Amino acid sequence: MFIYIALLIILGVILLVLEILILPGMIAGIVGGLFLLVAITFTFKTYGTTAGIYTSLGTVALTTLSLYISFKSKVWKRFSLKGDLRESKANMTDAGSLVAGMEAQTVSALRPMGMVMIDDLKVEARSNGELISEGKTVVILKVLSSGVLVREKI
Repeated sequence: MFIYIALLIILGVILLVLEILILPGMIAGIVGGLFLLVAITFTFKTYGTTAGIYTSLGTVALTTLSLYISFKSKVWKRFSLKGDLRESKANMTDAGSLVAGMEAQTVSALRPMGMVMIDDLKVEARSNGELISEGKTVVILKVLSSGVLVREKI
């Protein structure tokens, strides 16, 4: 029985650490917490109150130590997002050649965003809230850093 209790505690601690550092969704954390509770409950029932209290304290200490070591060793940085969305920009190749008043064809429906083809350049476009279906001719109102603002040609 001791081996099963130790195995449940180790798996529970691993799942809790994974939940906190890597895995989203709380499922691993809930399962890890349940493993720890079951292990501590079995210890109380099988070995008595004293062993149960020592197991509880040891489990808290082991979990805290595992989290401390994981944060200190920066293992979680290997799995974290390193980019910053505020510094990124959409890929606008040859954006300097685009000017207001140019015409384009919608490649996809603009609801209100989609893609347009300007000569041989495929560009992300958005309308002023109007829905423009695929294959329509549009006029560029403004060139933005992330694409172009368009309206349907009348």
